[in-house]
Amino acid sequence: MMPAFRQAGYVEQAGSALHAEGFSGGLAPRHWVIQQDDNKRAHLLVIETRSGSAVLRGTVVTFAAPAALWLPGEAEGGLSVEAGAQGYFVALSEDLLTRTVAGSPEALHLRRTTDRLVMLSGAQIDGALGAITNACAMLVRELRVPQRGSMTMIASHVLQLCLHLWRSAAPDESGSEDALRGDGPRLVGNFLQMVELHYRDGWPISRYAAALGVTEDRLHAHCKREKARSPRAIVHERLIHEACTRLQQLDLPVEQIGYGLGFRDPAYFNRFFRKHRGDSPGVYRRRARLEQAKQGPSYAAWP
Repeated sequence: MMPAFRQAGYVEQAGSALHAEGFSGGLAPRHWVIQQDDNKRAHLLVIETRSGSAVLRGTVVTFAAPAALWLPGEAEGGLSVEAGAQGYFVALSEDLLTRTVAGSPEALHLRRTTDRLVMLSGAQIDGALGAITNACAMLVRELRVPQRGSMTMIASHVLQLCLHLWRSAAPDESGSEDALRGDGPRLVGNFLQMVELHYRDGWPISRYAAALGVTEDRLHAHCKREKARSPRAIVHERLIHEACTRLQQLDLPVEQIGYGLGFRDPAYFNRFFRKHRGDSPGVYRRRARLEQAKQGPSYAAWP
């Protein structure tokens, strides 16, 4: 179940990766209650007029327009705007956020910004308000009237929002060398998310490092420290796991399975698989299916 937004007396189930709405001049205050579950969402509240408030961990934060409040995926609480306020409310899944920023050269800086609470007000938002509200308005429009290329347009506007948050937010300790050393778990977590997105694309480790905004040596050091494996080993393990799953479950030729995993040369796929599993893909498939036949049908196969 996705998080629910409880607004103005009704509950809307967020069944998609993105929710965006504009509000303007209502006669009553608006309220949203954010309840997270396994499918976490980040939230952005932008007000152009009047004032708003947030209740986070029992603490009430009030802010006057113009202002923007970004809540990371772990945040729960309540958001409110007073009657007559104008602005936007956006919620986006962690998966959409990761996919959007992964290919950006500023990916690591963007993730550091979006992983924390950000409040923009006063001089901080003056130069960015127009761009932020325009991006929000375009998200509302693309969701309301989808057209050709809507997903690309949505991704570009989400990326713009993240960039403006990063540019406008007060700098924190995350840029210091000490913080970078202590940011290993988050960096490796972001790397693992990127591996899930790109392990079939044949990305070299240098491209992962560039997308995360770090050197290959730094990425290697953090992966060894946090996972006791190199980045390359992590990518290869993900590929082998997927190859084994497909060989067991799909009735496709071995060459086609290799092609679907990014291997353009069937011989290279065979060598790669044999190196990690000790057998060729064909031998592995026969043994795996023979073992499944001995065990009999599982309850998971029942309709």
